Amino acid sequence: MKSERRRLRVTTLIVAVSLAVIFIPMLFDGAATDYATLEVADSGPLDEERVRALQATLQGQLGERPVVADFGQTVPATDVMERVSQLASEVDADGYNTEDGTRFGEPVLKEINDSSRVLAVLVSQLNDAAVAGSLRDQMRAQGYEAFISTAKREIGGENSLENIVHRVAIGPLLSHTEAKQMRDAISGANDVKARIVEMSQ
Repeated sequence: MKSERRRLRVTTLIVAVSLAVIFIPMLFDGAATDYATLEVADSGPLDEERVRALQATLQGQLGERPVVADFGQTVPATDVMERVSQLASEVDADGYNTEDGTRFGEPVLKEINDSSRVLAVLVSQLNDAAVAGSLRDQMRAQGYEAFISTAKREIGGENSLENIVHRVAIGPLLSHTEAKQMRDAISGANDVKARIVEMSQ
């Protein structure tokens, strides 16, 4: 019981001291300064000459106003839209190149000619994508860099199974001699009629 009274007295004393610390200094504060009507001794309004002198001093310190570059110079016009339009004209609705029929992004395989520099050995052309995938995997198991390049037989034609061909090829090759040796080796070992074609991207 005594300890509770003592605790209550100590708490009351702490609260009273805290309030005294907050409010007693406020009694001795002077009136707040009104900065809107504040007047500095021995000062008056600046005359026009003094205002111009101060403006000149400030402008001299700040320097010339920065020149903001024209938006057209900062961000020059690009040919992105023109390139997108060109690309749209080169690829049909199914994603095949309108010039050579190859699916966009896959290696282009063409008939070889005297100026062909990058070559590939075309192992087979198949209508069934699953069979083409198996043949590619078989070639890879034999150690060849095999890939599939899909194309339309009839450029711009229907996207039907008969019109789509999955070409299994190996490349790129830079030597005609190496390409001929590889063609003969693949044809003999896999019972296919492989041939050499030009490869480009």
